Amino acid sequence: MVHQKTLKLALILILGIVSSPLFSDADPSSTEIYRKLESVLKNQPSDYFERHVRRMGNNTISLESFVAVEAEWNLLKRIAKQIPDYPTWALPNINDRGGGEKFYIQIASMKANAANPSRLELDVVLSLPALKIPIQRVFQIDFSESKDKNGFILKLSTVQVGDSPVKDMSGFIMFFKSPKNPNLVWAYLDVSVVLTHWIVYESLPVKLLNSETGDRIRILMENYQRFESSQRN
Repeated sequence: MVHQKTLKLALILILGIVSSPLFSDADPSSTEIYRKLESVLKNQPSDYFERHVRRMGNNTISLESFVAVEAEWNLLKRIAKQIPDYPTWALPNINDRGGGEKFYIQIASMKANAANPSRLELDVVLSLPALKIPIQRVFQIDFSESKDKNGFILKLSTVQVGDSPVKDMSGFIMFFKSPKNPNLVWAYLDVSVVLTHWIVYESLPVKLLNSETGDRIRILMENYQRFESSQRN
């Protein structure tokens, strides 16, 4: 049913968060990304985020986020490379919206693939009073660092499993040192989803995507900071 496919897609999308030049020509333009981050974050002294979900036409949905987070740069790089440890710091309270409320989209489990530790397996459930839809997705995560060590990028791609209304999904998270605060890191998240059917594209609830992603970004920021602190001590 289109209704169920729409809900599944909402779930996938949510899972589906310097000096230049930084990265090779094959990577997204670091100069352009840095300028975007600067325009949003330059007057934000500490933890802050914005996110935008947009219909781009041609059955494409875009999720864009701007994040400023207090972090120690070298520790952040080390933790970002350790994909098997992601569940340790990312999962605490990840399904709790606050005030006793739960997210509609709940992460049931997260683990690195035993044969390929650069792949992250997620089991997620869309939980509504009269409907529970389980979804399994596998993400390939690739790390690369700039030549001058002032930035790095995590590229994400979905490993296709079974029938899906998603024709293609790809994205990246690019990190930079804050230009004025050595204890602050800037991050830019860009994820694009191309859908197979225009009906699903037109009926996708963008309001749901915005509400479900916002608090989750905050939770992930707080979880990361606690984990980083534990690694520093």
